Amino acid sequence: MQPGAVARRWGGMRRLVSLLCTALPLVACSPAPSPTPSVPELASGTVSGHGLTLSVTAQPVVVAADQPISVEAVVTNDGAEPIVLSGSGSGFVFFSVTRVEDGLTSGEPVMTDDCAPHVLQPGEPVVVPFAKSGAWTEDDPNAAFLRTYFADPELTLPSGTWRIDVSTAATIGEGCVGPQLDLALTLPVTVTE
Repeated sequence: MQPGAVARRWGGMRRLVSLLCTALPLVACSPAPSPTPSVPELASGTVSGHGLTLSVTAQPVVVAADQPISVEAVVTNDGAEPIVLSGSGSGFVFFSVTRVEDGLTSGEPVMTDDCAPHVLQPGEPVVVPFAKSGAWTEDDPNAAFLRTYFADPELTLPSGTWRIDVSTAATIGEGCVGPQLDLALTLPVTVTE
């Protein structure tokens, strides 16, 4: 190889290194697009026990004060044989809501006092849509909220961070004398102005 060829090659390499040194800081220093934090549209939870699974979804998890929140519970028999529950004829899955900031609440769910059977077949999930139940007196400090809350069949809430509590109330077996079915979940939702 001739001396002039080496010099030309070295000169070309210097230009390439110079270009890289100029371009690299631009690439390295240019701000990367920051990812937009995403808020999940759906809150969900699952709990199992006594051969059953309770799954609950609530959506959206961030909602305006005048918009409805959709809540649904599904109870699944995880075994191969039917499971008999006994309890209120009004059902065995109940819902309530509580605002985290100040404890404003719909109160404990209310159910009929009869003893009705509920048979859960394997492979046949029982879907339970959100339903309101409760009671209050006019001297209750939450009476104004409770009147408005129970007057609307849809779940709409004032602004704040809310807990949606879902629980079961039944005994396992016939006659309301077996072990208690005590599955429960809490899902958070945020209600904006």
